[in-house]
Amino acid sequence: MAAAAPIRPSPLQPEDWIQAGFSQLSAHGVETVRVEILARNLGATKGSFYWHFKDREELLLRLLLRWEDEEQRWLEEAAALQSGAAARWARFVARCADPERARLEAAMYAWSRQDERVASRVATLEAKRRAHVVGVLRNVGFTLSAAEKWSEVAWLICLGWMDKTTRDPEFRLGHHELGGFLSDLILAASAPAHR
Repeated sequence: MAAAAPIRPSPLQPEDWIQAGFSQLSAHGVETVRVEILARNLGATKGSFYWHFKDREELLLRLLLRWEDEEQRWLEEAAALQSGAAARWARFVARCADPERARLEAAMYAWSRQDERVASRVATLEAKRRAHVVGVLRNVGFTLSAAEKWSEVAWLICLGWMDKTTRDPEFRLGHHELGGFLSDLILAASAPAHR
């Protein structure tokens, strides 16, 4: 009787599955982050997935934790920057305006409407993002109450822009994209009458 062949690990690594999961999530939503679909997209077998993950729920949790960790790290790095308020604002706007990030953010918000665990983590990060914007606006010279108000307006505009651009690729805000629009908004808001 022949000896059984040794079990070999999948040539794919967990990171390959995580990246495939993020791609699927961004493009088609959490409902389509399924082992069969990811395996097909990667040209692998479902068994390869199960070599690295117990089940789909483990992968979804890893996606959520990775997204949360990357966002938290970005906020910490942004807070540690020694640059002026204008540079910090430009960095925040560029991050919000990135089309690939916009698709992922829209998918995360859609997922949060279906899963309380995700909703809690999204809400926590949203509060931290708004606090970051408040800090930038305070550095510009806004009062605390004005900075809080305008950070809310700016964040709602970002959310609306992310949603609209992911649903309508032809969408444009006019002569410039989100960055210019938000900068114009904050410039107008910084007029003495609005502070």
